[in-house]
Amino acid sequence: MKVKEHMSATQLKKILKERKYLNPKKLETLLRILEEKVQEVIPPKKFEEVYYIFNTEEAVFYGIQGPISCLSYVFLNNNFVVNVDIRGNRSYSVTLSFHDNINKPTDEDKKEIINQLFDIVENAEVFLLEDMTRDNTTIEFVEV
Repeated sequence: MKVKEHMSATQLKKILKERKYLNPKKLETLLRILEEKVQEVIPPKKFEEVYYIFNTEEAVFYGIQGPISCLSYVFLNNNFVVNVDIRGNRSYSVTLSFHDNINKPTDEDKKEIINQLFDIVENAEVFLLEDMTRDNTTIEFVEV
């Protein structure tokens, strides 16, 4: 599996806007955060060199601002947008939140998301969570 580690802000915006199952308010928030990040980068065309956006054929994974004690990411696949929160003091404890999705995930959806997420985490060449694996990480789900 090839994990690509950069994507332009324009590409990410397009993907976000294609997610028809996403709560419009959540979409607005994600696009606002993305716009803020783009404005922080001078010149904006260097966005993909500054902000890592990990993606495969099936999924996209990128960081957003979270509380100081927590690393916050967004994970998108073809069916869901999932908030991924990793507590600083519990580095191998991950919370996956399905809030703001129209559909409720099934057990099969959850398995697929975990597999896609760890395909990215375990196969990316440059990544902060490089020591995390399926075996040493506890996953907690927060439902819709």
